[in-house]
Amino acid sequence: MKRIILGLSLLLMLVQNGFAYTDAWFDKNIANSTQDVDKFIWKCNKLANNYMNSGDVNICLQALKLEKKIYPNATNVIASLYLNTGLLYDESVGDKLKAYEYYMKSAKLGNVDAQHNLNIMCKESPWACK
Repeated sequence: MKRIILGLSLLLMLVQNGFAYTDAWFDKNIANSTQDVDKFIWKCNKLANNYMNSGDVNICLQALKLEKKIYPNATNVIASLYLNTGLLYDESVGDKLKAYEYYMKSAKLGNVDAQHNLNIMCKESPWACK
């Protein structure tokens, strides 16, 4: 029993340290970004990476707006931003209908993670899937 508890404690410590490292990595990329669109993209990615914490989905919406205006053909980046926006609506805000909308936009651009999230969402919350 002690071994299991020790193992869980060690795992929790590693996960927390991993998030701290990841946050620092994101913060470094945010600081090194020279364009506003890049800063918003990195901030959105950071929020989605830590979706368990309450994230400001407006950061991702702003990143989407700028990316589509400046780089309308950057479909992979736009698909990732749609995915991250959906993830924040799903896990942080709790709005399954909005999450479905953004997952679907990402999936239509070929993002397999969004397709996976849609599959799970439609099994767990079929009412959210139109």
